[in-house]
Amino acid sequence: MKFAMRLFLSIPALLIFLTSVGQSKLDFAEVDHDFGEIKEESGPAEFTFHFVNNGEEPIQITSVKASCGCTTPGWTKEAVMPGDSGYVKAKYNPRNRPGKFRKSLRISTSDVSSNKTLYISGFVKPKPKTPEQEYPVNLGVFRLKYRGMNMGKITTEKVVEKTFDIYNSSDTVAILDPEAMVLPEHISVSMVQDFLNPREVGEIKVAYDPIKKNDFGYVSDNIQLEPDSKENLSVIAVIDEYFPEMTAEELDKAPKLEILDRSYDFGSVTAGTKLEIEFELTNAGKEKLLFRSVKSNCGCITYDLKNKGIKKGKSQTLKVFFDTSEMRGNQYKSITIYSNDPVTPTQIITIKGKVER
Repeated sequence: MKFAMRLFLSIPALLIFLTSVGQSKLDFAEVDHDFGEIKEESGPAEFTFHFVNNGEEPIQITSVKASCGCTTPGWTKEAVMPGDSGYVKAKYNPRNRPGKFRKSLRISTSDVSSNKTLYISGFVKPKPKTPEQEYPVNLGVFRLKYRGMNMGKITTEKVVEKTFDIYNSSDTVAILDPEAMVLPEHISVSMVQDFLNPREVGEIKVAYDPIKKNDFGYVSDNIQLEPDSKENLSVIAVIDEYFPEMTAEELDKAPKLEILDRSYDFGSVTAGTKLEIEFELTNAGKEKLLFRSVKSNCGCITYDLKNKGIKKGKSQTLKVFFDTSEMRGNQYKSITIYSNDPVTPTQIITIKGKVER
């Protein structure tokens, strides 16, 4: 009974001892600092975390590790005596790091219970760009933001128009000369304004005729807007066939492409093996099925499709040839078939496997 009483009485003392052992001796005034908004061009932002050693023994910071190379730490190198103060400094470099940030500094000390993690956070306001930085594509007199002018996903319903920003980098009034442009037949380019004053931003309008292009899926064309252009420009688009709204009766009569076993796994082959794979294409509809285009995602794949159409209820074979000479490791290739099937005009066949040395 006396033993039990002594044990009971010792528990509070034990708890006090354990608490004191696990409690940090370094008392920081702040452990999470928010810089707020800082400007990228203003250079590194610094903050100093101050602390007091509230323990009974000297404590030395052995290391401070930042979570990012963008943050440089500094700290009191000598041991901090009981009752004395020290610091941990964080210097954050905002260069090329626009937007929100939150970084940590992990502190290791001679007293394990005093190890701690501090945090800094804030928002970096990007450095204002010069016109040359904002419009890096140099055409000579004019500058653009991008080399590629993306028309987006379009259909064969009509000509599509889209505008793009253009900057007159010269010291004189400038216009685009239609006679100097090198454009394919299905693309035209014109300035929205009659002219641009020196150092002025305007717009050019690109008109794209998908019917004249006569292609489907991802397409790209090289263009030249100025004879002295120092950059290659491209106009890109993804073209789908346009189908007007159809009644249930019209859909029932429409062509319908069905592909038997549209995925093929060739297992493992030795590099250099040339595979020949056949896929059966069937027109399950009541009108003639027409193939608009067939494309693969790799130059290593070619195909043979004898007829560009299939009569109702008939089938034909699509032969696919896959040259593995330049391939290594796991492969996943695709072939996209574009047809006049109004329900599923775009269908994909996949070929996968492993090519070994």
